Amino acid sequence: MILLVDFDSILYHAVYKVVSIREMREAITKFGKTTSKQWLNEQVYNEGINRCENELLKIQNEVQGLMMNDITGVELFITTCTKSFRKELTPTYKKSRKKNDYVWLLRSHYQLNDVSFSDTLEADDLIAIRAKELGKDNCIVISIDKDLKQIGGYYWSYYKVKSKDMDGNPILDEYNNEVKEYKQKSIDFITDQEASLIFWESVLSGDSGDDIKGIEAITVEQKKQYEKEYKIKLDSRVGVATAKKILANSNNHFITVARQYIARGQKENFKLNYKLLKIG
Repeated sequence: MILLVDFDSILYHAVYKVVSIREMREAITKFGKTTSKQWLNEQVYNEGINRCENELLKIQNEVQGLMMNDITGVELFITTCTKSFRKELTPTYKKSRKKNDYVWLLRSHYQLNDVSFSDTLEADDLIAIRAKELGKDNCIVISIDKDLKQIGGYYWSYYKVKSKDMDGNPILDEYNNEVKEYKQKSIDFITDQEASLIFWESVLSGDSGDDIKGIEAITVEQKKQYEKEYKIKLDSRVGVATAKKILANSNNHFITVARQYIARGQKENFKLNYKLLKIG
């Protein structure tokens, strides 16, 4: 079984609080602003890579303990696309995200070390393409991003939660830091039907993390007008819960979702969001 690892989130976690404010102030006092900046980059680069490698090893050990078969390969995927086709579709895509220069330090390192990346495709797309090549029974998608569940097949999240004792108190390590453990205790298998539902729910409700709105809210007056015109029950707003309700009795998710958009006069939004949210 080959592990297809979404490495982006690991990179972000790896650069978090590498150097404390106190240490940075001491460096500025000792080296000056210019040299201390170089010192900071070196600290983040070296410790960041160390954290990435340690986390990757922990993930492999955890997943191996949950598997019946051996891990036959580990493939890493990162997002480096400077010419993202999604940003070509709309300038608002991921507009609220700020570039993290420290993450890019690590990305530059891993680009030279047998990691998959693309000028136009994100890690999600590359993983979806690779999973199709290998066959869903031959790989496990490793990610904390729920969007990758739309690929279907085996999926495991490396999301962590605080470890607690029998009384519900946080467990501390030898340095008095809270110990964390992986939340997902088994490897999920997502059927094609489940994967399809996950995708269409996101088309309806959008993805705030990527600045994709989904169906835009309408006024009470518009709701009455559209319901009368299209003879369809509409909600003023469509969040995750409403999206699940809309698709609960759907026989054809494409038609069901398209009708919800069209009935609100948002046909072009449907076309755009479909392209933005579809991976692979």
